[in-house]
Amino acid sequence: MCLFFFLLLEQDVEAPVQVNRPKHDMPEEVRKQVYQALLARSKNEKLGKKDTRFVAHQFGVHIRSVQRLWKRGKIQLAHNIPVVVVSRKKGTCGRKAVPVDLEQLRNIPLKQRMIIEDVCSKLNMNKSRIQRYLKKVFLDATLVASNHTSQMLTRDLG
Repeated sequence: MCLFFFLLLEQDVEAPVQVNRPKHDMPEEVRKQVYQALLARSKNEKLGKKDTRFVAHQFGVHIRSVQRLWKRGKIQLAHNIPVVVVSRKKGTCGRKAVPVDLEQLRNIPLKQRMIIEDVCSKLNMNKSRIQRYLKKVFLDATLVASNHTSQMLTRDLG
């Protein structure tokens, strides 16, 4: 009889239902699609009462995220700026950049700055950081040559 009772209990207990929770971060493509959907539902740049709720449910995002996108788009349209709804998080998250002292690089004699490894040893930095810095700061269209890196290192820094 106990076995029969436990079998009845197992039948009544159901697995928890998975609820689609709104995602926190929207990819750029989804942001554009959300804004396009809002534009399609708007009449004379005004939305209906439940339009943001419908679009939020359609894309699986929070209603406030949709409302923020619409507000940003309206402000940009009011100022005659092309509407850009990309994430504002880019560049403000992650590690903060550690400034590189260019004075130390200027103090290295020209003969010793011809090779990245020499510059690394003089500045006590790793090679990847120096290469990233060169790519970020010194990248010019005029310096496209076979010996690109050494030209950047030997360029007059003053």
